[in-house]
Amino acid sequence: MRVSIVGGGIAGLACALSLHAAGFRPRVSEAARAVEAVGVGINLLPHAVRELAELGLADELAAIALPPQRLSYYDRSGEPVWEEQLGVTAGYDWPQYSVHRGRLHLMLLKAVRERLGPDAVRTGRVFRRFEQTADGVRVHFLDRTSGDPTAEDADLLIGSDGIDSAVRAQLYPGEGPSRWNGVHMWRGVGRHPHILGGRSIAVAGGTPGAKFVAYPIEAPAAEGGDALINWVLEVRHDLPDTP
Repeated sequence: MRVSIVGGGIAGLACALSLHAAGFRPRVSEAARAVEAVGVGINLLPHAVRELAELGLADELAAIALPPQRLSYYDRSGEPVWEEQLGVTAGYDWPQYSVHRGRLHLMLLKAVRERLGPDAVRTGRVFRRFEQTADGVRVHFLDRTSGDPTAEDADLLIGSDGIDSAVRAQLYPGEGPSRWNGVHMWRGVGRHPHILGGRSIAVAGGTPGAKFVAYPIEAPAAEGGDALINWVLEVRHDLPDTP
C-alpha cells in the first residue's frame, strides 16, 4: 500500500514509524526546507511514552528527557496548594517525560530515516490539494526549491499538518480557521539551578490565562550546575464578540 503523510512534525514522524512497524513504507512530505530542533519544552504522558517504547525508542527517549515525579501547585504567594505524583512514581508502567520538543523531533527524524531510508522524509514540499482517482488519491505539492508543482499517487493520504491543517480544510471546508481562546502564552527556556529537587513540574495559578509553569528539561552538566528550565506564562485577553 502506498501511504503519503503530509506533515513531518512529531505526529507525522510517529505515524510513519507506527506504519513501518505494521509492515508499510510510508513517505512523508514536510513544507519546511529543513527539519531543525525548534521549540521549547513539552511533556509526554505515560500513554504516549508507551507508544514510543513499543516502537523501540525507550532508550533514545530516556537519553534526551527527564522524568518528573510530581506536579506541584502553588498560589500567587508561593504557598503550596496541591501535589500529586507522576509517571512511574504514580504507579504507571511507563514514565512521564519532560523533553525539549526539538530534540524529540530530531530523534524521531533519525529513526524514520534509519528504518525507512534517507528519502522517506522529503522537505520543502508544500501541500496544495488532493483529488480522488480511480485507484486511490493524487496529492499535489509545490516544490519550494524549484518553485514547480509536483504530484504523487497514493492509496492512502494522512494529514499530519497541524492545527491549521490544509488537508483537513479540504475535507471540511465549512469549518473555517481555528478560533483563538484568548490565552496568550509566553514560552521560553533558560539556565537556572534545579527547583524543588529537580523532578517537579511547578504550577502557580490554575485557570487558563492566569498561570505560570516551570519544569526542567535537561539536567545540569555537572553537579550543582544550572539545569535547562522550560517556563510558560499565560495571560488571558478579552475577546470581541463573535457569532
